[in-house]
This record gives sequence, C-alpha cells and structure tokens, in this order.
Amino acid sequence: MARRGSRKESYAQKVVGLATMGLPAPVQNVAKSRLGSRLLLVILPLLILSGVITISWSGGLPSVSFNKQRAAVVGQEVKAEAIMAAERVRQYSDSNYR
Repeated sequence: MARRGSRKESYAQKVVGLATMGLPAPVQNVAKSRLGSRLLLVILPLLILSGVITISWSGGLPSVSFNKQRAAVVGQEVKAEAIMAAERVRQYSDSNYR
C-alpha cells in the first residue's frame, strides 16, 4: 500500500518554493520536488557563474537573460571534460584488471 500524506518539506524545497512563486504551478511543482530543488540550487549558481544566465537590476527589479552562445560553449566544454573523465576511468579500470 502506498504511503499517503504530506512529507515535511526540506529547507531547499522551501527556498525554491519562495523563489518560484511567480511561475506556473506545474513548474513550481517540479522545482519544489526533493530532487528538483536540490538540482536547482546546484545548477542555477553554476549557470550564473559560467555566464550562461545573467541577472541585471533595473529600477529595483531584476532582469534575467539567457546567453545561447555562451551556453553552447559551456556545453561543449562540459562534453569534452566528460569524455576525458570517461577515458580516465576506462584506463584506470583496465589497469586494475590486468
């Protein structure tokens, strides 16, 4: 039998819930899920630091913009790093089995 009832919200879920108050309900529900809130709190700062998302303030209101060109560059860098990491893991596992 499935467990029914509400679970206690984590701190991350509460923060994300406040941050997504203006978004549509389906987006809020995904963002407020346990996994969604954790991913959002990790990935969003990385996107801001890498320059994919920029936030500028105008007249006391924030303006968020998405840089598609920077996203493509960062995506290629992440892909290259993932390939290199996979090769290192493969080499390490091959050397341990010999």
